[in-house]
Amino acid sequence: MNNRSRYPVRRKKRFYIKKRFFVFLALFALILFLLIRMFAGPSATEDTAIVQQSSTGNQYVGDIVIIRNEKLYDAEGVTRVDYITEEGARVYKGEAICTVYSAGYSQTEINKLETYRQKIQQYHKESILSREVDTQLEKLDALVSSYALQIRMLVQGEGQGSLNNLQKQLTSALSSRQAYMKQKYPEDLTLATLYQDESTQLKRIESWTTTHTANEEAIVSFYTDGYESTVNAQTFDTLTLAQVKAVLNGQALETDVVSRGRQAVFRTVRPDQWYAILLTKEKDWNPVVGQTYLMQLEGYENYLVNVTVDSFSRTGSELMVRLEVDSSVEPVLSIRTGRVAIGESVTGLSVPNRALLAQQGMIGVVVSDMGVDTFVPVEVITYDDATAVVTPIMSGSPLQASKTVRLFN
Repeated sequence: MNNRSRYPVRRKKRFYIKKRFFVFLALFALILFLLIRMFAGPSATEDTAIVQQSSTGNQYVGDIVIIRNEKLYDAEGVTRVDYITEEGARVYKGEAICTVYSAGYSQTEINKLETYRQKIQQYHKESILSREVDTQLEKLDALVSSYALQIRMLVQGEGQGSLNNLQKQLTSALSSRQAYMKQKYPEDLTLATLYQDESTQLKRIESWTTTHTANEEAIVSFYTDGYESTVNAQTFDTLTLAQVKAVLNGQALETDVVSRGRQAVFRTVRPDQWYAILLTKEKDWNPVVGQTYLMQLEGYENYLVNVTVDSFSRTGSELMVRLEVDSSVEPVLSIRTGRVAIGESVTGLSVPNRALLAQQGMIGVVVSDMGVDTFVPVEVITYDDATAVVTPIMSGSPLQASKTVRLFN
């Protein structure tokens, strides 16, 4: 018997892959590719490059003397100062700053004034009011006494207000009372003498106290270093190399004759501009008048300011540069000298030299974004053998950091 007819042979099944499966794979691969590009960001290929943010420029170091537009207020024989405003506060024209008491002022003089006023009141009671009741005189007396009491409390540190204003009000009240008394009691010599004594003593006390007010908007400081009268905005253009060196070494400069023997009380500083004189031995730096540089004060890493060259001179190996600073003076309000780094601040976009292309008489680069190529004219700031630092000529151009540019042979 034939085995083949008894046991039939099993044939293998064939599987057919449908075309839509290949379409699905192609779509999946495309989606995966787009996702990878989306999350990975643009990348350089052989014919493209990524634009980088760039900063370039030379840097120099040296020592500076800081010069402020400030005015010093001093006085002779100061015995006491009452501070009305705070250190570093900004004041405006007419605002009270402090009250200064000179050597002649003392509590004894205040007591003398009180004695004269008590004699006047006693004379009123015994000689004038005993004859008739004078309500107008009583009002004037009460007004004078009120202002006098306020001044006394303020001087003793118990009151509030402006001593200068109270003194003016008291003087006005005294004048009104005297005018009334001359008209009402013209022949009372005793009373006239008492009023004269009171007025003279008050003027003596006023001459020993001075309340200073601001002449303009300014910043107030009660800390001084002795250079305010000789190193300021008025002397900025005339300070010599020897004087600048002396200040850097902490040596005193010759002061005005008027300031000798007087005590510094406070200074007012204009807030939005200051100056500096830089000394450096950098041989390769040739400053340009009117050019702006970026300056950083050593020890103040977060404080950078733009400075403009006003003038410069070179003596032997030393270069002295006068700088103007259009910036707030508050960070350097109490700094006179310091070590600085100063340099050209040039920022732009870095691209390979191969990205530069001449087209229609202009130099530019071709920005490739989402499949669209755009020619962008640029200004070349600086370049070397491999890269160039450029800035787009037109504002709002598509040339920005992290964008892709094409390369050419």
